[in-house]
Amino acid sequence: MSASVFKVSETGTGRVDASMTVPAGCHYELLSVTLHLNAAGTTSEDFTITLDANAGHEYDALLYSKDLAATSIADVAWVPNGPLYLSGGDAVDVAWFNTEGRTYGVEITMGAV
Repeated sequence: MSASVFKVSETGTGRVDASMTVPAGCHYELLSVTLHLNAAGTTSEDFTITLDANAGHEYDALLYSKDLAATSIADVAWVPNGPLYLSGGDAVDVAWFNTEGRTYGVEITMGAV
């Protein structure tokens, strides 16, 4: 039996501000977050992936952070090192200021457990 996979996809040229929230009563596993830019940024800005825990800010966690300009990165494919289980109301937030207005595509992928 295969698990159900859910994806949030966003694109644009402004600030990257994507989020995916687990529906109430459900349990998901974070599978991956990907980002593609049409060109690497040159302004020092951190691309971040954050857990916004439904249990409260005491449980929020920065999962990944990378200054994309520091190494001229135009693509990120982040996968948790191990299972990262989420419950109803938990959210994964992805952010990047994108001062230079790069065209981006970002996807957050989760699977039901």
